[in-house]
Amino acid sequence: MAGKEYDFMLFGATGYTGRLCAKFIVKNYNTNTRWAVAGRSPAALKRLVSDLAVLNPDRTPPGVVTFTKLDEAEIGPLVQKTCVVINGIGPFHRFSTPIVAACAKSGTHYVDFTTETLWMRDIIDKYEKLAVESGAVLIPGITPGGPPDLLAYLIASEILTIDDSGTSEVISAGKLDIQGMSGGSATTVLDSLATWGPWWFLFGNSWILAPRATVPSKIPRPPFMSWLFGYRQVSELGGALTTSFVGINNEPIVHRSCAKNPKLYGTKFHFKEYLPVGKSRWNFLSAGFVHFCTYFGVLVISIPPLRALLRMLLPAAGLGPDIAEARAGESVVYHAVGIPSSRQDMRAHAVFQRQGSLYEFTALMACVAARVIRDKTAIRGFQGGFSTPSSLGMEYVEALRGAGVEIGVSLEPCKLL
Repeated sequence: MAGKEYDFMLFGATGYTGRLCAKFIVKNYNTNTRWAVAGRSPAALKRLVSDLAVLNPDRTPPGVVTFTKLDEAEIGPLVQKTCVVINGIGPFHRFSTPIVAACAKSGTHYVDFTTETLWMRDIIDKYEKLAVESGAVLIPGITPGGPPDLLAYLIASEILTIDDSGTSEVISAGKLDIQGMSGGSATTVLDSLATWGPWWFLFGNSWILAPRATVPSKIPRPPFMSWLFGYRQVSELGGALTTSFVGINNEPIVHRSCAKNPKLYGTKFHFKEYLPVGKSRWNFLSAGFVHFCTYFGVLVISIPPLRALLRMLLPAAGLGPDIAEARAGESVVYHAVGIPSSRQDMRAHAVFQRQGSLYEFTALMACVAARVIRDKTAIRGFQGGFSTPSSLGMEYVEALRGAGVEIGVSLEPCKLL
């Protein structure tokens, strides 16, 4: 985008994850990158810029962009100054709709790390047409939906080399080892429950983000034992699996990818995410225990008085886990297996994993995606509209590998599932 003052503008830069995004940019982007930090407090932004200068004094410092209100009238002129917005202002359904609207109207590309699937459905309904017309590439939910979406993309691509009819199912086992939540993340969970209630988390529609005309008339149902107890046995994924708390947010992203690229995924594609339990003689009981605890926990924190009590115990805004401890003890690990539609003798296996702080990983996913969007749209004129992480293709995969993420995919003869 020629003529833009900035390549990137980071909203919410003084928040916990926003600061990690800013540090990632300073450490990993070219030193002459034109970028800006945006927020309400000029003093807080200037302190951030001073802190960033210590990390890399030789690089061009970011610009400082301030606003007093999060509304389109004030945000619109700001986003017109940049090629890509990286947005960390959450809860997104409460604060970030004006930013999305301004980007969709102005042709400014956008990425965030929301987990609020129903908000994503709302902004797609409202701004998809505008984004297509303006050419804005909008990718909400780059993580945690990114890893399973990329694995499904890689598996579908691999299977297509041996089966023209595509992929029938991808089963994912994802585990996020996290030592604590930031104040912003915990507030988002509680605000989401206050806005939409617990039913989305318990019984959500995994195709809700797909264009409505593409939703299958008959959506595969989970196996009975999985539906009732959360239990599913998949030997190629290490044994027993159970209900994943983040699965209902990730599955719609994968299904949107499928709906927008049926030639790659095939017409029978379905994706399901679980949490791995492991191998033990008690794996069925372990799976059931996690399943019922997940459901019970969601119901409990949906009770307004208990939710109010939890709010008093949350970390303050901008605070979160100790980074040094998180680097040593946290990780993201996803394994997935794909089943071809016709070649039942073969399976595709994929892995996505990284050791280290999950919030630094979130920053990595968002900032690497923003850079790929900037480069990809400049070179190819990437089609506008609401996209998904996998729409960035192998450029994104290779960039993540270059940033230290282990990503692999292979075809192997079938083992009994």
